[in-house]
Amino acid sequence: MSPVYVQPVRTEIELDRHLHRGDELIVERRQRARAGEWIITESDVGACVGLYSDNAELLLYALETPGQPLAVQRQDIAVCGVVIGMRSAL
Repeated sequence: MSPVYVQPVRTEIELDRHLHRGDELIVERRQRARAGEWIITESDVGACVGLYSDNAELLLYALETPGQPLAVQRQDIAVCGVVIGMRSAL
């Protein structure tokens, strides 16, 4: 298994489930993902989370700052890790 780290969520995000401020994502550090897995990437706004798919365009949500999702081309992102669990702040 690859190294694992905790990625805090500092804003509210509606993915296929709601992420709350204070939640923590448990992330396996790896560069490849399969369709349906939540991924962590880096962008101009910092760490982002999104649902990986076979579609050319993905929606990424910033974990640090509120805002609209970023629409990015799959080939333009680098996967930093895959979410393997979550600890809820609630």
